[in-house]
Amino acid sequence: MYDILLTSLILLFLLFAALWQSRSGDEKNFFSKDYTNTLKGLCAIVVLLVHVDPSYQNPLQDGVGSFAYVAVTLFFFISAYGMQLSVEGKPGYLKHFWRNRLVSLLIPCFLINLFAFAYQMGILNNKSLAVLVEINGYVKVLLQYCLLFYCVMMLGKWLKVEKTWITDGLLIAGVVGSSLYLYFSEGGDGANVSGWCYERYGLVWGLLLYRFFPRALTWFNAQRLVKIIAFSFLSALLGLLYLKFKTDWFYGEYLLKVLLGISIITLLFLVSQKRIFGNRVGRFLGDISFEIYLSHGLIMGILAYFCPSLRSGTFLILSVVMTVLFSWLVHEIAKRLVSLLRAKEIGRKA
Repeated sequence: MYDILLTSLILLFLLFAALWQSRSGDEKNFFSKDYTNTLKGLCAIVVLLVHVDPSYQNPLQDGVGSFAYVAVTLFFFISAYGMQLSVEGKPGYLKHFWRNRLVSLLIPCFLINLFAFAYQMGILNNKSLAVLVEINGYVKVLLQYCLLFYCVMMLGKWLKVEKTWITDGLLIAGVVGSSLYLYFSEGGDGANVSGWCYERYGLVWGLLLYRFFPRALTWFNAQRLVKIIAFSFLSALLGLLYLKFKTDWFYGEYLLKVLLGISIITLLFLVSQKRIFGNRVGRFLGDISFEIYLSHGLIMGILAYFCPSLRSGTFLILSVVMTVLFSWLVHEIAKRLVSLLRAKEIGRKA
């Protein structure tokens, strides 16, 4: 009971971070900077809760952690949406695309690697240099999409392709094809370890939301309450079916999981799209969400090494607090380095 109560404090904190100073509004604020920032901050903590060593787990943490793949899907969702928004809104976006993307993605990654190397060398007496150049699997998938995105966009420019459905189709085919290739070649969940074959569908959903944004808002608004009820039942049904058939190759393990993910995301958007989000806590978590994602495994490993006898609830609370503080430190250092190395943004099209 003690562990459940302490874990509940984390969930209450997430509710506070999301809902404090929020208010009813209209659909104009849907997927705004504050909306996506709040969403990223919440998702980062949810992902943290799934990567807990079995000796520190509890039923509530395990239940929340089961939604982590949806959280990662949302990270990819927001990335794809933002990239499409930028390439169609900033005339010079592709000119410095690789410089800006690599700097933004790799500097936080390598800074955390430095801390990990210092810990492994100083405490664990592991002097391997491999950790210094290690790239997180999530970052690898983003880099893969960046390569696909850049090639498709440049090809579209060179061939003067004016139909967005052609470039969109190539991007979607690339993501879906890579997901299926990983699944079939690696064998089920092994593909997810090596390439996030389920979660990378967020790249497809983000592109589609951008392309059909006005129609999506119209759809969200029409009979909204009915759709909330319908998608609540649909998500519950898909969840039960997934629990029953998740060991079935492809149809249960792959297809049901992907459908469950987009059903839950649709439900989330239906519930939240008319709410205005934005407070200091939510913005803070959103700003450091990338660093939280990259560093939480390191921090939990250090905590488990020095305090192996902690109870589950205490371990989780300390993991969240220490990861947030460490991520803030890395973010502040990275922010200064990134600002020095990034190319200057060119204004949006009129």
